[in-house]
Amino acid sequence: MTKNYILSTFAAIALGFVVSCDNTTEDPPNQNKNTTSGTTITGPRILSKVNNGTKDLEEYVTTGGALSQVFVRDAASSNTLTSTVTYSGTTISQIKIQDNVTPHVTDNTYALTYTSGKLSAFTMDQTVMGVANHSDFTVYYDANGVLYRIVEKKKMAGSTSYTHYTELKFTFSANNIVKADYTTMLMSGGTPTASTASTTSYLYENYDVKVNPYTTLPKEYFMVSSTMTQLNSYMLSANNVGKVTIQNPAGAAISYPKGYLYDSQNYPVSDQSQTIKYIYKPL
Repeated sequence: MTKNYILSTFAAIALGFVVSCDNTTEDPPNQNKNTTSGTTITGPRILSKVNNGTKDLEEYVTTGGALSQVFVRDAASSNTLTSTVTYSGTTISQIKIQDNVTPHVTDNTYALTYTSGKLSAFTMDQTVMGVANHSDFTVYYDANGVLYRIVEKKKMAGSTSYTHYTELKFTFSANNIVKADYTTMLMSGGTPTASTASTTSYLYENYDVKVNPYTTLPKEYFMVSSTMTQLNSYMLSANNVGKVTIQNPAGAAISYPKGYLYDSQNYPVSDQSQTIKYIYKPL
C-alpha cells in the first residue's frame, strides 16, 4: 500500500501535467503544423524548461550539457519533486528524488551500474515515513541492444526477503515506444506469484518525425524515472507522441491527443494552442 501511494502521488503530478500540455481538439492532431516565430537556436541545444505561462512545470538544470537537477512541479499546487544527479566522470552514478512535503512521501536514492557503457542495473533505497525499503532493478535489452524491460524486486520495511515484483516492458516500433506494460505482483520465497499480477498498459500512437526534446537530456535519467511514472515512457522515444492511451486493469481506456508547433530546426516549441512552451538553451 505504501508503494502504491508513492507511485500514485508522483503519477498524479505527471498526469496533471501531460493532460494540460495540449488543448488540441483535433484527434489525431495535425502534426504538420509549424511555427518559426521567436528566437531560434540553430546549433546544438538542450531542453531547459516546460512552461504553462504561469509556472515552469519542468525545469532541467544543466552545466555544459551535464544534467545536475530536475524540478517537476504540479500545475495546481506547490507540490514539487526535485531530482539531484551525481556523476562519476561523465556517467550518471546516482539520482536522488525527493518531494517537498514533511515528512517525505517520496525520498528515493538510486545508484546506477553500467555494463559495456549501457545502464544494466540500479538500486533504490527509499525512506517513507521513517520506514526503509530497498529495491534491486535489472535492465534488459533485446538481441539488437534495444531497451526491452526493467524488472524490480523490492524488500519492504527492512526485510531481508523480496516481497514485491514489478516489470516495465517496452514495445518499440523503429525508435519509438508504442506500448509500455507495467505489471505488479507479490513475491513468495523470492519468486513472483502470477496469481497476484495486475497490468496497466500505456499505448503511444501518431508519432511525428520531429525531434523529441527529451532526447537532448541523458536517457539514463528517464530510464530510472520511468519506473516511477510509467505513463511518461514516451519520453524515451526518438520522436513526439501524438496520442496517449491508458488501459488500467479494470474500466474503460482513457485517451488524449498531443500536438506541437515546431521551429525551423524541427524541435517542438509549444503545443498547438501555444499554452505549453518548450524552452531550450544553446550548448
